[in-house]
Amino acid sequence: MNDIVIPDAVRQAVTDSVGEFVKECSRADPAPTARDILAFPVREQAARRLESYVPLAGKRLLDVGSGMGLMLATLIKCYGVDGYGVEPGAVGFSSSLKTSRVLLAANGIDTGRVIAACGEQLPFPDCSFDVVYSANVLEHVEDPARVLYESIRVLRPCGTLHFEIPNFLSYWEGHYLVPMPPIVFRPLLPWWMKTVFRRDPAFARTLQPLNPVWCRRQIRRLRRTFPLTLITLGEDLFLRRLEQPFVFNGELQARLVPVIAVIQKLNVGNWIGRLIVAAQGFYPMYLTVQRDAAAAAELGLPNRV
Repeated sequence: MNDIVIPDAVRQAVTDSVGEFVKECSRADPAPTARDILAFPVREQAARRLESYVPLAGKRLLDVGSGMGLMLATLIKCYGVDGYGVEPGAVGFSSSLKTSRVLLAANGIDTGRVIAACGEQLPFPDCSFDVVYSANVLEHVEDPARVLYESIRVLRPCGTLHFEIPNFLSYWEGHYLVPMPPIVFRPLLPWWMKTVFRRDPAFARTLQPLNPVWCRRQIRRLRRTFPLTLITLGEDLFLRRLEQPFVFNGELQARLVPVIAVIQKLNVGNWIGRLIVAAQGFYPMYLTVQRDAAAAAELGLPNRV
């Protein structure tokens, strides 16, 4: 299944963008970070996780914030989806948009499947997609509530939304690769990075501190317009991972092996995992929602806005 062609120009673009990012944030070596992003097993794991909630073959899928197109190309070429992506074409994002089109072309995929647009204003009619997918994007947007609304709007009845989102009530900050206290107020994260770790707080100021409480509140609000079923926020996957041997597909993730080994040794009956879930600190969140056609009929609600 691993037949995604990655041109040298795409590899270089990933390395350059990662290098600029890690220089000020995680201070990690750009090389293994870039290899993690480019590694097929990382994308395959994400695709299989998505497929556990919805069969992918033949589904019309939208990747919100498709970046350099690696996941979109994988889903189209290896999982048989009718896939599209949106990625901003503005300053600061044009490199990702152009690079994604180079990648798609190299894999024989129509470059028009990636559209220059932002998640707050999706250029698609209501009820256009069976699946709306996004990974590590919602915390970076200007208006996450609006992106979530638009993503539900374009979802068909019985369609599935699956968003991977960092949990800022957790113990770990995945961009800076450092531990952190639960973050509720947005100014706290830049202060924590600058004061405790002496890191540049500029990037932290751009992050939206999303968490399970915020997700549940948004779903309640969206239910006033759309009939929705909240399937999970990812608590089940978090508990399952703590009970099973960890498989690390990324080089940076593998650095956590000693820590995870200690936790699993002490985690008899998964009591640590259940305590973390009760405290809303599981990481990451996998917000998975289904647009419910049956509920719409029962309640007399429209399936279109």
